[in-house]
Amino acid sequence: MLIFLFLLAACGTERGLRDAPTEVTYGGWIYDSPLYEGVFADGTVTFTLPADVSEEPVAAEQPYEGYDGYWLATLPPSTPLQLRIAGEGAWPSVWAGDSPGADGAWFAGAVFAADQVYVDAMLLALDLPEGVVPGALADGAVHLWGAPLDGADWDCAAVRVNGAAPVCYSVAEDGVATRVTEGPFDLFYAFDLAPGEVVLEDGFGGRETWTAAAGELVMAWSLVHI
Repeated sequence: MLIFLFLLAACGTERGLRDAPTEVTYGGWIYDSPLYEGVFADGTVTFTLPADVSEEPVAAEQPYEGYDGYWLATLPPSTPLQLRIAGEGAWPSVWAGDSPGADGAWFAGAVFAADQVYVDAMLLALDLPEGVVPGALADGAVHLWGAPLDGADWDCAAVRVNGAAPVCYSVAEDGVATRVTEGPFDLFYAFDLAPGEVVLEDGFGGRETWTAAAGELVMAWSLVHI
């Protein structure tokens, strides 16, 4: 089984028989924070591909006049990728997934920038285990912030990030987050990871990998078991 990042699932369709494409367009709306109050339009959005496919990142553009925040890039089809978002007022963040097999787009609301004010306030408000004090992203710390698509079929006790247990939270309907160490959960974090490869194992045989630079926030959102 694999962990599939639903946030980067293709919405493109193919009709009839045709030759396999050698490149596809892929993109969608990027919001300025998980509050979805605005769009991310000032900054950079790049796709990093496996080294044997391309040693240079592919820059996304905002090609449509009047559609600020809608980013699009031309990529090889069905290829693992990492999506990086950076801009003023946002911590650099990295997402992972695969390009679609045909022209496609991610779902609106699936991708957002790591707004500095939001992220900093969130980290300060967390009920953390004793002795856990996350380093500052501004000082080069690497953190992971994630959420399964449906935490009911996940077990915090089984999840590992670079071989260690994450910090998990169950979120009630009123928005109150309670720290849990086993069973279902809605949000999870891993703090002060070493720059480089970040490996998430779901406990069901699935895994996903990111390559994070110092100061980046790894976004492990909308995860499903398949």
